[in-house]
Amino acid sequence: MIIVPGINSQELAYRVSKLIGCKLLRTEFKRFPDGELYIRVLDNEAIKDEDVIFIQSQRNQNDAVVESILMSDILRDEGAKSITLVAPYLAYTRQDKKFNPGEPISIRVLAKVYSQLFDKVITINPHETHIKSFFEVPFICGSAVKELARYVKDKLNNPVVLSPDTGAVELAREAAEVINCEYDYLEKTRISPTEIRIAPKNLDVKNREVLIVDDIVSTGGTVATATKMLMEQGADKVMVACVHPVLIGDALNKLYTSGVSEVIGTDTFPSPVSKVSVDKVIVELIEK
Repeated sequence: MIIVPGINSQELAYRVSKLIGCKLLRTEFKRFPDGELYIRVLDNEAIKDEDVIFIQSQRNQNDAVVESILMSDILRDEGAKSITLVAPYLAYTRQDKKFNPGEPISIRVLAKVYSQLFDKVITINPHETHIKSFFEVPFICGSAVKELARYVKDKLNNPVVLSPDTGAVELAREAAEVINCEYDYLEKTRISPTEIRIAPKNLDVKNREVLIVDDIVSTGGTVATATKMLMEQGADKVMVACVHPVLIGDALNKLYTSGVSEVIGTDTFPSPVSKVSVDKVIVELIEK
């Protein structure tokens, strides 16, 4: 087995190669004057008859999709025995159904492409797990929530774990198991045409330290609003943990000024708050 890094996952690929104890190949990335990508595997002679793991977090979505396609062609041409795409952050998973007439199901389209190019696809905490049905090759999903929970466990006193909505309550449960505390989800209640209240469905946060857990934090707006209200309801502290810290624009500033004490993400989506590595999670998924 050998590891090939993508542009966005060079450090992560190195960490995985060290944990597995296998060779990490050197790759070269350039961009032509017109913006097109150029990639090359410099240790190409090592590829023949090997099981190749290509690790590429698809942070720069469009470039990453093209890079994955080009890399699959390189690896096939050089005689790889099998090729696994490890995309800790898999692009276009949020467009997993038709929300409006005339839209594509984007991840379904890409699943068809990847199923022709790779022998297996591995990802971490996709927004919806039903996308597995779109793939014609083994599609393996892992979770980094327990790694996040282990990181924050000793930072919380009298904790409670909350998810932003019912859709992410399973993530809250997963984190609460590690922290050994209660969990709940946030419920939005409209008090008047201009006023809403966001609070835990069943639990009281007064004099408690709160961990909000989600798969993705993008703009941070929902979590920032929830944090302000939780603090008004008597919470002592609010921390935020997410697997994919996309954090568009001023999202971090928005979260901190709302009262969040710390934001923790993983390196599925490299960012200033990527304090937890998913290297061990990836190794477990590779070895399944």
